[in-house]
Amino acid sequence: MKSTNVYQKCTKASILRQLPLPHMNDNMKHEKMKPEMMRGLLTIKSNTFLSPHYISVVLEGEDLKNFRDADIGDNNKLLIPAKGSKTVIIPEKKAYDSTRADEKAAIMRTYTLRKLDLKKQEMTIEFVAHGDEGPASSWAILAEIGDQLGVVMKKKDKKIFQPADWYFFTGDHTALPVISVLLEAMQEDACGEVMIEVYGPEDVIELNSPAGVNVIWLFNQTPGLNSSLPERFRRVKIPSQGTRFLFAAAESQAIIEIQGVLRENKELKRNEWKAYSYWKLGQSESQSSEERRTVSQQ
Repeated sequence: MKSTNVYQKCTKASILRQLPLPHMNDNMKHEKMKPEMMRGLLTIKSNTFLSPHYISVVLEGEDLKNFRDADIGDNNKLLIPAKGSKTVIIPEKKAYDSTRADEKAAIMRTYTLRKLDLKKQEMTIEFVAHGDEGPASSWAILAEIGDQLGVVMKKKDKKIFQPADWYFFTGDHTALPVISVLLEAMQEDACGEVMIEVYGPEDVIELNSPAGVNVIWLFNQTPGLNSSLPERFRRVKIPSQGTRFLFAAAESQAIIEIQGVLRENKELKRNEWKAYSYWKLGQSESQSSEERRTVSQQ
């Protein structure tokens, strides 16, 4: 694939004036560093199967105003009603962590903010439908208009998208929401390649991508096993000239292998790629959270 310089680089000079800071004790430092939380109780406006294994849930509600500082593509914590309940209680003060959620009140899972339209009063979350194996999948399949869902997000300064001359995005079905966001953030004349692994041809959907970006769909009926993503990634021809931005998100073992390939490329700078472990085969989100976090921070 040929690559062309399509992103004009610019540099800015800035001078930061260093001012003396008042003495802060440990508690003050902790409060200052704590990220701002956005949270709300929303209800389902629509629930649509975009493909047999992919669901788009549109949420609405007065609490959407609390997410005015949210960025699409960022992670959020969904508070799903406990089994047998339709009610969600959002904790007033709690560490919003899937390993600490009170699953008697709600089940907490991490998902991508796919779309946010404050004028239409709509928030969109997309789910992979894999039966009743997971609480989020089961909820999304059975959810009805008017059902409640709690959403909690941290306000973040770091953007997930990086402008570059050439792009490569890859991931399994769970990465489709964030890859969709990244594609829509590209400049119109962007160049690059995308590889997405889904269950089968019936799960291929139309993506909003620039004409210069080649989208390849891979199929795997045993998600988490026999993934072709690492091997296909090894064959990618990364341009040696210009800036690059590579993004990967998938099951933990696939990401470990992809990270290994990335590190083997001595011409690639560490700040030109991101690779995240979104899930681990055979373990729930809470069971694998620490291990996946470690993998993603490598």
